[in-house]
Amino acid sequence: MNKAFQMFVLCFQLFLVVGCGNKEIQSQTYITSIGIDYAQGEFMVYTQALNFANIAKQEGVTSLQEAPPIFIGESKAKTIQAALEHLEQNAPLPYYYGHVNTILLSENVIDEKLKTVIEFIGQNPFLRYNIWLFGTKQDVKEILLGESFFNFPSMYTAIHNPNTLTRNTFFIPIKEYNHFISSFYQPVGSYIIPSIALNDETFSEGDTKKNIAAVTGGFAISQEKYKGWVNKEGLAGLKWSSNEAQNIPLSLFDEKVSTIIQKPKFIVEVLNGPKPAYRLMVDVKALLVQNEDIKSNHKIKIELEKKIRNDLLKTIEKSEEMQTDLLNIGETTYRYYLNNWDVRTINAMNKESIEKIDVNVQFVRSLNYKR
Repeated sequence: MNKAFQMFVLCFQLFLVVGCGNKEIQSQTYITSIGIDYAQGEFMVYTQALNFANIAKQEGVTSLQEAPPIFIGESKAKTIQAALEHLEQNAPLPYYYGHVNTILLSENVIDEKLKTVIEFIGQNPFLRYNIWLFGTKQDVKEILLGESFFNFPSMYTAIHNPNTLTRNTFFIPIKEYNHFISSFYQPVGSYIIPSIALNDETFSEGDTKKNIAAVTGGFAISQEKYKGWVNKEGLAGLKWSSNEAQNIPLSLFDEKVSTIIQKPKFIVEVLNGPKPAYRLMVDVKALLVQNEDIKSNHKIKIELEKKIRNDLLKTIEKSEEMQTDLLNIGETTYRYYLNNWDVRTINAMNKESIEKIDVNVQFVRSLNYKR
């Protein structure tokens, strides 16, 4: 009898713990993105909220569905937290930040107030370290109001779901916030915050142009400082040095030859001397997709190796111009050879520090026509 009573009491307590305090899904404002701008001594903070009803509609999606509205809150204050508090005080439903998966920063914030953002994220218990971090040179609010394909909710845009980009059309690493924090205080190397911009020239629905957010380059951060913005061309070497790319589409010979480069492997060999010198090695596997002029595999291989080598050199030259190591070549020296050279010598890397770039392309197969 006592055991039965004790079990009843235990179950009742569990019921209280599970049942009490839970809020229904429609009783909170679920924030998915926070955008931050800074001008004239004040932060302009934007919040993008999720409508679960719009997500649920995707189960029975039809071609006639209407574009779901994007719910944006905006407030200005001396601090980020104060701006959010102004929004919370005026919201009919309480804010919940546990679903935030993207932080979007203006160039002004990246340049002047990046440490303030780091402190804000670190102090908020609901903001996780696996969120995405993006920057933009455009208006932050306009980016958050960007459209998606097929009138899908904003959760299907590049700022919320960049994994699809990096898996299928890789050109720069798009990493989670914890990678940024781990490199921000490092005395060598750099971190690239991907930059987002709206593009209304590529896609349209009927006669209506679609404002689609796309990655256009990146903001270089090195030794806790903003070094500048770099476009796609200047970051061309990153796709060969990240060791994270799965598929990289690449066209040659006036786009008459198309290939897909799979899983490039990048190795940095440190060479001894009065200052560190480097031999860079890239091994890639290539899939031949199109060969309109029936070029030989040998000619394509030579052109691919030349293209990869030139991409790396472009980014190395850009690194020298910006006085930062965009390819993080010196990180190997810092981690394993710090007894040989000091940090200042390691950071003095330039184009002359690269003694050789070896590129090896191996064709795995060619796509055959269906018959």
